[in-house]
Formats: sequence, C-alpha cells, structure tokens
Amino acid sequence: MNRTKVSITAALIAHILAWAATLFFLFWPVYGGISVSAGESGTSSVVSSRTLIEVNGLWSALLLVIPVALTAVALIASLPNPSRPRLMRILRWASFAMLLAFCAVSALSIGIFYLPAAVATLVTAIVVPFRQSGSATGICTEILPR
Repeated sequence: MNRTKVSITAALIAHILAWAATLFFLFWPVYGGISVSAGESGTSSVVSSRTLIEVNGLWSALLLVIPVALTAVALIASLPNPSRPRLMRILRWASFAMLLAFCAVSALSIGIFYLPAAVATLVTAIVVPFRQSGSATGICTEILPR
C-alpha cells in the first residue's frame, strides 16, 4: 500500500472516529441522577438520564463540531495535491496539534473520547507521500544525461 493511500485511510478513520464520539455525546444519555423524595407512604426514587445538550444547552453541540472539523481538514489535506505539498503537510500537522490541544483542554470531560481520532490524525501527518520530483529516478536523470 503506498503512502498516499495510507494517509487518506488514516485521515478517513480519524474523521469517522471523531463523528462517532460526537454522535455519542449528542444522542447518548451521559448524565444520570437519582431523585429521592420522602412522602407519607415512604420514600420514592426516580432515576433520570439526560444527554449533553439537555444539560448544557445547544452551544455544547458547537464544541463537539470542533474535532470533526479538524479531522475534515486533515482528510482534505491528505488528498493528493501536487501543486501545494508543503501547505498540505502544514495543514495535516496543524489539525493534529489543534486536535491534541482540544483533547488536553477537555481531558477531564470529553477529550479522552477524541484521542483515537488524534492518533489517527498523527498517522496522517507522519505518513507523507513522496514527492515526484524528489524520487531517485528524477535525481538520476538530472545528474546523468541520456
């Protein structure tokens, strides 16, 4: 498997993992509580569970979009673009660094769920496709005339 395919596959896996964590927090009840009340006939308890948006409001959905957007940038930057390879490399490393910073800042709440996406984004940034002009055959043809 060549480096371009590995980079694209890792970026796609990172994007899917970020979406999975985001959808988990949007729709799965992650907050739970027990309400106990004393009445004339004894005590009664009610178990409740709520989602992240129900507890924190709609603005929390905007925070969950950040890792998805960062992995989307890494996915787009991993696609072959021979005219701007340096910019694409910078975008891959920047998206990894910002996703890792997001995981570190929110590590005590949701950040740890985005660490697999950050690792896959690191693989995307590390596995850089070879440039065509720097290949061994290109160097030989420039040095040795035909």
